[in-house]
Amino acid sequence: MAVAECLARSKSEETQDAARMLLQMLAEGNPKFQVQVYKGLIALLSSSSPKAQQMAAQTLRIVQKIVGHAIPSIVEPVISLLKSYHLEVQYEAIELIKDLMDFEVQESLLKSLVSALAPTKDEIRKQPEILDDPNVPELKRPLPVYVQQAAAAKLIGILSHESNKMCERLVQLKCVHNLMIAMGNESHADSQRQGSITLEYLVRTFPIVDENVNEAMGDNLYHMFLKNPESLYMTMNAVQADVLRSNKVNIPGIVDGLD
Repeated sequence: MAVAECLARSKSEETQDAARMLLQMLAEGNPKFQVQVYKGLIALLSSSSPKAQQMAAQTLRIVQKIVGHAIPSIVEPVISLLKSYHLEVQYEAIELIKDLMDFEVQESLLKSLVSALAPTKDEIRKQPEILDDPNVPELKRPLPVYVQQAAAAKLIGILSHESNKMCERLVQLKCVHNLMIAMGNESHADSQRQGSITLEYLVRTFPIVDENVNEAMGDNLYHMFLKNPESLYMTMNAVQADVLRSNKVNIPGIVDGLD
């Protein structure tokens, strides 16, 4: 729709905000436009404009409740927002994903988050256009898939704290194996840190996770991990990082440990 296109293409933040407000009003005031606005906002999540992405995710949180159901096509673009270098985009993406846990796309989102913890070799090799983004400070930028990996680890931790049922499901989806891969990513310290913080919660929650992690890490690394998970990445060596990346942890079935 033309209003969504205006939001995506405009260089004026004032115009973008006016377009966002109009889309929200259309969705709130006229049932005929609800689904059209909803789909238009989902399309905007893939915009090349970080401001448009932020506004689309922010407005989707309101419109999602009005529409009352989620369509599968929202999953991929909202998970991709976690690759953004812009913290305001990351924030809105995380909040939107948390909201979407109440809808029928929960399982797809959880699977996508777990998958994002372990980017493929092809994803790592791919040189993304975002590295040429002039709006990002000229520092040594991590690959977007590593930014996404760290954000996924953080969000899995948030979701695990908020819901026992979701926490158990994430373990069943093999998130422990993939969190350890993130912890071994020597190319991105935030992936290591967020992975470690989230894994510690799972280790202290589920005896079966604790047992498997201890066995996979070995006693020395395991004790280093429990002593200070947040700074483990600063004290472990390359061999220990390789142990994490090449772990074979596999925890199937129902998990014991939660009341």
